Amino acid sequence: MGNTNLSNALWITLIGIMLVFIGIFLLWGMMELLVRATQKREKPIAADNADSTKDELKLKQKAAAVAVVAAISFQNSTTISTSLPQQEGLSPWQSIHRGYRNLPFIKHSK
Repeated sequence: MGNTNLSNALWITLIGIMLVFIGIFLLWGMMELLVRATQKREKPIAADNADSTKDELKLKQKAAAVAVVAAISFQNSTTISTSLPQQEGLSPWQSIHRGYRNLPFIKHSK
């Protein structure tokens, strides 16, 4: 009697797991169909457009080179830093925790 209940529970679990995976695959397939149906199709590039794409590519390469040069120059720029005095002011973290020392705490005794 206990065996049939256990086997029934295992079959129900197996069927449930299979239904979950079937549902996942169905949703995956529907998403793939939607992506393919709504995807914009690119037209083949004509010979006239080939020259304009080459010019556009050269322009993008120049812009990328300028961006790299600017990034390197910003990275290499030095900032003037002043030497810190021996005794610095307190950081916000330190001031909060030092303030806790001055609070009166009530000690609970049994």
